[in-house]
Amino acid sequence: MEKAEIQEILLDNPKKGMPVLIGVILSYIAAIGLCVLGAFMSGVLGTFLLIVSIVWMCLGWILLCGLKTLKPQEALVLTLFGNYLGTLKGAGFYWVNPFCTGVNPAAKTKLNQSGDVDGGRKSPVLISADSLNVSLDMETGKKLSLKMMTLNNAKQKINDCLGNPVEIGIAVIWRVTDTAKAVFAVDNYKEYLSLQCDSALRNVVRMYPYDVSPNVDTTGDGMADDGSLRGSSEVVANRIRQEIQEKVNEAGLEILETRITYLA
Repeated sequence: MEKAEIQEILLDNPKKGMPVLIGVILSYIAAIGLCVLGAFMSGVLGTFLLIVSIVWMCLGWILLCGLKTLKPQEALVLTLFGNYLGTLKGAGFYWVNPFCTGVNPAAKTKLNQSGDVDGGRKSPVLISADSLNVSLDMETGKKLSLKMMTLNNAKQKINDCLGNPVEIGIAVIWRVTDTAKAVFAVDNYKEYLSLQCDSALRNVVRMYPYDVSPNVDTTGDGMADDGSLRGSSEVVANRIRQEIQEKVNEAGLEILETRITYLA
């Protein structure tokens, strides 16, 4: 039985955050006036105005929880009572159902990549542009970055096709293209990407010799060629990119470029 694939749903919400904010503020001012008026009025009408104004002042703030602020190249995946509601994309000030919850399982995951490092200082908690964005939006740390990110994968010692130990490191430029898959298809899309980079790097490096060697077939066509890690770095990098892309398609990620940053 095939499982249903999660599809990204874009919420076509108008940017009506400011009208809602102004409306709530004005309604609070009106509620205070009605509360004062009801206190001076006698009878049922005065009691009614007093009760209504007090109830509104106690509960009206709930509407403010639906205010969401997004900067350029940011997205917010929203769920309502456990069900995927949709994704907000595009810079603006939005208002959605105040009971919606933002979801981003990789919000606190720290990788050695752009956007995830704090000036080169190591810290146990991820500090990113998302977590520093102060606004009325209470889902600040749950936003997904749609920018191009650079993952500097750790150097690895791998045996080449001749059994020689090779130390190699790569940089992977990637971005999120499907927010629903990134959030719901895998447990943590950043850790998933890092793991697939390690796996693809090992698989590809084992096909090549460090330097040109006779009687070695690196392309799989049954004929010896001059392919090597040192002499065909662009070919090797492109092959690594293709293998990583095949693995992360289901996570809604796109691999834009892969470069070998260290080889010894």
